[in-house]
Formats: sequence, structure tokens, C-alpha cells
Amino acid sequence: MVNALAITLFTVAALAAHDRASAARILGVFPHHGYSHHMVFLPYLRTLADRGHDVHVISNFGSSHPKITDIGVEGSMPMSNNAVPFPESDTAFGFSSMWRDMDILYNLAKSTESMFGVPAVKRLLDDPDAAFDLVIAEHFNSELPLGFAAKYRAPFVLLSSCPLIPWSMDLFGQPQQTAYRPSVFSGLSERMDFVQRLINTLISHVSIVMFRTTNRPWSQHVIKKHLGVDISLDEFASNASLILVNTHWSINGVSPTVPAVLEVGGMHMKPPADLPKDIQQFIDEAEHGVIYFCMGSLLRGETFSIEKRQMFLNVFKTIPQRVLWKWEGEFPDKPSNVMIRKWMPQRDILAHPNVKLFISHGGLLGTTEAVYEGVPILSMPIFGDQMTNIKAVVDKGSAEMMYYYNLNEDEISTKLKLMLTNPIYKQKAKELSDAFRDRPMSPLETAVYWTEYVIRHKGAPHLRSAAVGMPWYQYYLIDILFVILLSVIVMFGLLYCLIFKVLLRVLRRLTNPKTKDKQT
Repeated sequence: MVNALAITLFTVAALAAHDRASAARILGVFPHHGYSHHMVFLPYLRTLADRGHDVHVISNFGSSHPKITDIGVEGSMPMSNNAVPFPESDTAFGFSSMWRDMDILYNLAKSTESMFGVPAVKRLLDDPDAAFDLVIAEHFNSELPLGFAAKYRAPFVLLSSCPLIPWSMDLFGQPQQTAYRPSVFSGLSERMDFVQRLINTLISHVSIVMFRTTNRPWSQHVIKKHLGVDISLDEFASNASLILVNTHWSINGVSPTVPAVLEVGGMHMKPPADLPKDIQQFIDEAEHGVIYFCMGSLLRGETFSIEKRQMFLNVFKTIPQRVLWKWEGEFPDKPSNVMIRKWMPQRDILAHPNVKLFISHGGLLGTTEAVYEGVPILSMPIFGDQMTNIKAVVDKGSAEMMYYYNLNEDEISTKLKLMLTNPIYKQKAKELSDAFRDRPMSPLETAVYWTEYVIRHKGAPHLRSAAVGMPWYQYYLIDILFVILLSVIVMFGLLYCLIFKVLLRVLRRLTNPKTKDKQT
């Protein structure tokens, strides 16, 4: 009887907790206009809405979901999707490129201030009855979304569409681990020599300083200007409950993480949909398989240099495989085995068993999709985290890399034909796919569970590490090392003085004539 009552009470309590989470009113704030970023988060937001949450989303892209209230800001800022030209000069990665990347991120952040001029956003901010139980936002190039969390006094969950960036790690007390974890800007792999570890360490810590001294003060100023909230982001940002990161150890490498940092790489993956009839037929009828060629949603394919384009066309003419190429213009000399389209359903194409190789720029979204489906990758990284992403897969044996600026036809032909004919690449890709997929919960289920956990536990402050907010000299034990070093110096100093005094006394006795006479 007692056990039955206890079980009943437990069930009621569990249902009550679930209802509290289900009834949550959630605000998602995603002003950044990168379409690939939004595609990572969209299935997660839709699932939260499907579970009964009242979800409102500020973004440049519609959710296409009947249970989500979209607060669209499209048209308020310049969009870079499918508009970025391929570089005409060498695209370096490393310490020098970090300055360029940080400047680009800062200017992209500044462009998002215009969202506060959108009528729908103004109506939300002017509504005296507006209240939210949780704010969800991307932590990337600005911290403007945190102003909404401050205004509504709500806990907040952060998202990262790329490998965890240094200033995000800083918020959670997550160790930088620069000895073996490459920074997103470094273009390095896990195994580094001394010089590479030095560069990686400098990139990681200098980028944090740059973010704190440029992007964060700007965000703080704009929050006060448009939201009327006067906060210190140095302190407030550290109240983040959780960050969901679009990575997984099977690809990006193993490292210890604090509980508030959760890897949910692949949470955007969904069952493949039917392909358009022409693409389906093109792939199905490819006797020797298909190569899928896409350089992402930002880069505009037709800006690919004529010389480099011709290199690929010359190679494609010599292989029996068919090629699907995302391209916005026309190919007057297109080989018969090449199909071009302005847009292609990438996730669904990569899921087709007849796709043998993916030629890409190494963006994390496409890399994750190829890994999930066990498709080998031939990559030409251009900027951002692309070099780091693809080197992680190269280390696993299922990818090869080429430098875009130094491309030559022989290298393209050699690497492409090697990857198509040597079964080791497909074998390694299959092994990596198995490791990536094998989890106790799907990445989407993991993301949703922990989000509702934060709601149930009112921000879940117990997830926060004691390292959060700790001064750097304490975190890195500089004060302890200083005391130890000082103690050693004092100890050796005293020992030196003692030995010196003893030796001096002995010498005096040996050299003093009176002492000698007494002895005789």
C-alpha cells in the first residue's frame, strides 16, 4: 500500500514537472544572418514547439511551423547567403587570419543592430505583459540576445553552430586545452608540434581579449540603448545555464568538458526526404556512382575562378562518375556527366547510397551530414572553422584536403581518383559514421532534454562550474606557482647563506694564525 502510494506520488510529481516544462514560454533570438547557422537550430526549435512550449523566434528566416510565432527581421540587414565571392588571393589560416576573422565577426555583429528597428521587434519590446521562462540564443559574434534575457529576467541557454569558440568556453569555465584542442581560427589538427601549440595558445587567448574589448562592449552599449537594460556583460553572460555545441567527440576529438557544455552535433539531422525527380533519376542511373560538389550556402559558386573551374571540368571529363555541382550560372562547356543547379537538397543527396564522394569547403554542417552518411570528403577550406573541421576528418582517414589557392589539375585528378578507387576511404567513413551515430540518445533528444532540465530547475545554477568568474591568475594557479617559486627561492637563499657562513667560518679558522698556534 505504501509502495503503491509512493509510486503514485512519484508519477504525479514527474507529470507535474513535465507539465511545468511543457508550458514554458520560450524566446529564441537569432539575429545573425547565416542560413547554415539557422538550419542547425531550426529542428531543435520545432521540436520544442511540438512538445507544447510556446516558442517565439526572432530571426531572418521563417520557421515554417504552425506552433512557432516568428518575429521576422529579414530585410533589416544585408544578407551574405550565396553572395560571398571566392577569394582571389591566398586564404591563410592561423594567427594572421585571426585578426581578419575577428574584424569580420565584429562588422557582422554591428549589422544586426538594425533588428531593433523592425516593427515586430518593437511591438514585442513595448508589450508590458511580455514575459518568458527561457531565452535561447546563439553565442557567436555578439551578445545582443543576452539583453532579452536580462530584460525578461529569464534564464538562458546558448547554442554554438560551430566548434566551441574561445570566448564561449570562457563563460562556462571550460578549459581551453590548447595543447591538443585546436582553436576554430587556427586551422590546426589535434596533434601539434611546439610552434603550433604556441600559435594555438596565442590565437585562443588573444581572440578572447579581442572579443572582450570590442564585441562585448559594443553589445553592452546597444543593449542599454535599445532595451534600456544597464548590465555588465562580463558578469551577466556568465549566468548562462547551458551551451549546446554542434560537435561530437567522434569527429572533433576527445576532451573533458564541464556539465554545462553539451555536444549535440547532428541535432539538425532528420530522415532524408524524396529528391526532385531529375536529381533522383540522375543519381539512380549513374552506373559508377555520383560525386556531389557544393561549397556551402555563403560562397557563390559562379565566382569560382575560371581557371580553377576548368581544372575540375577537365578532370570530370576523364572519370566515369556523374557530378552534381551547385552552381548559379551557366556552363557553356559542361560535360555530359555534370548536372548543375542553383540549389540542391544536400542532406537528401548525401543520404543516397550511390553518392561516392563529397567535394566541399569543410563547413561543419555539410561535414557533419557527410560523416553521418559515411561519405568520404575532398575539401578545399576557404575561411573560418573550415580548415579545422576538415583536418579533424582527415585525421580519421575519411577525407583529403587541397589548398584552394594552390590548386592544380594533377592534384585534383590524383586525389579524386584515389578516393574513388581506394576502398579504405569508404571503410574509414563508415567507421566514423558508426561512432558518430552510436549514442544513448539522439543529439536532438539530448538538446531538448537538457533544455527542459534548465526550465524545470529554474536555470539549473548547480550546473555552473566554480571556475566561472574566477580571476585568470587563480584559474591558471599563477598565485600558487608564485608562492611555490618564492618559497623555493627563499629556501635556497637561506640554505646558501647557511652554507656560505659555515664555509666562511671554516676558512677563517684555517687562515687565522692564532688558531693554528693554539692547535700546535
